[in-house]
Amino acid sequence: MMTKQPWRYVENPKIRSMRVRSWFYAVSQASGLTVGELEKEFREEGSAQAPRSCIWNKYKRGEVVPRSRFQGDGRPKLVERVEARYPGTEKWLFSPLWRLADEAPMEMSEIRRIYEGLPMKIRNFFILPPELASEVFWRHELLDIEPVLRHMLASRTGDDLLAGLAMVREAELVQSVKLYQYGVEITKSILRSLDWDELEGTTIPMEFGEILRRHWAKGLLINNKVNNQIKLSQ
Repeated sequence: MMTKQPWRYVENPKIRSMRVRSWFYAVSQASGLTVGELEKEFREEGSAQAPRSCIWNKYKRGEVVPRSRFQGDGRPKLVERVEARYPGTEKWLFSPLWRLADEAPMEMSEIRRIYEGLPMKIRNFFILPPELASEVFWRHELLDIEPVLRHMLASRTGDDLLAGLAMVREAELVQSVKLYQYGVEITKSILRSLDWDELEGTTIPMEFGEILRRHWAKGLLINNKVNNQIKLSQ
């Protein structure tokens, strides 16, 4: 009998391109440097000149993922060296945003890690406090979703966007149409007014929204009209 191979996440090429380009634009904004200047500033040690491959042009186009973490001798790779010089840039490469937007199936353990990584005020809506959680049950049962909606719509931050997207992906796993509808509507509302910081002026927010809308259209085919009880402020 053949053994079934474990499932492995394969990133959508469009998602990969968007996250690499997001990282590049964040670095470009933080540094104020041109592609050529970035090539020169972050060339490998011992190299007399910038690489002929023009690797930073490939990052700009989202064609190549920059190397991250550490080399065998403990030296930091490119993403870590850039982060040390321009703090806050690597978040665009590693944000859960991209995984949540990908249509590839997710496991509940992934969604739990995303909820747990949110600021405490948002996290507490979804994660039980330690004294109430068990090895099996960790999720708050959202008997009343209105406080969650009010908070997320009042702040409309990147963290609120992550929470909304996590709700959508969780709904797919537990097959909750109502939770799916709430998650989609709240995420749509946040996207309309979200501040994209370093990505403002690029096409990435538009591309990101389009990928989400195509995915949501498939999920909402089960019901042509969102439940009339779900009414969010525009």
